[in-house]
Amino acid sequence: MTKKKNDRNTIYSLTLLVIISVFITNPYYSTLFSVYGQANSNSLNNALSHIFGNITKALNGLTRQPEYTISLDGNQIFPNSTLKENIIEKNQPSTYDIKDLKYNLQGFNVTAHNIKIHVNPSRIDTTKTRVDIPLMLASNVTVTNGVINLNYNQVNLGSIYGIYDKTTDKMMVHIPLVVASKYLHL
Repeated sequence: MTKKKNDRNTIYSLTLLVIISVFITNPYYSTLFSVYGQANSNSLNNALSHIFGNITKALNGLTRQPEYTISLDGNQIFPNSTLKENIIEKNQPSTYDIKDLKYNLQGFNVTAHNIKIHVNPSRIDTTKTRVDIPLMLASNVTVTNGVINLNYNQVNLGSIYGIYDKTTDKMMVHIPLVVASKYLHL
């Protein structure tokens, strides 16, 4: 009977060791249970606060909406330098038109015409600006990948956002999966 008990204890110990090693080596959860000493009279409260804060961060990462990203040149999203300066340098919300926009998303070539766009910029740091795009209406949109050819009279890509980088003059546009799937049939 003691041999079975020892074997069971060995299995429990190995299981616990594997679980601990996963948390130690996993780069996404490496600080999940880390506790740092701080010069404060209530160190237990600080330690618990740190642990629960890290658990909350990990859970928030799991609830983020899945999205696709595409990279656009600045001149694709900003039709002229005055408008670009007003949006990026002066953080002015703007509504304007883009004649044509072409990009590739998950192997689909997307071409849109007569795009009406509204942007709300906010500075992230000296080189990056977040540009919320609550309104992006396009007409005569084609989506093709060689096998599938789709045409839409009007497409609404509202609720997307981009991060514009002045050093590269590019905007990384984030398109939620739920928005893209309405038109790509993934």
